[in-house]
Amino acid sequence: MTDWKLTVKKLAIAALLGLGVLTATTGPAAASGYVYTGYWYSSYAACEQAWTNSHGGPGGTSLPHQCKYNSVGVYELWAYQL
Repeated sequence: MTDWKLTVKKLAIAALLGLGVLTATTGPAAASGYVYTGYWYSSYAACEQAWTNSHGGPGGTSLPHQCKYNSVGVYELWAYQL
């Protein structure tokens, strides 16, 4: 095989591997369904209360959410996106 054919073959394989890695790394995050709402709270209770208030009070929604503690020391409200 000539040098340029070998180089083209290597580039094609590298491109396919790169696309495969890109697909593998973006798939699980997109499949989780949780998205950051852009709201944060100083306590877990405040985060939960904000979710309850924004969805019609107690029993207003069954959509899942998470109040995640971050490295800055606040709770971020994450909601499940359908």
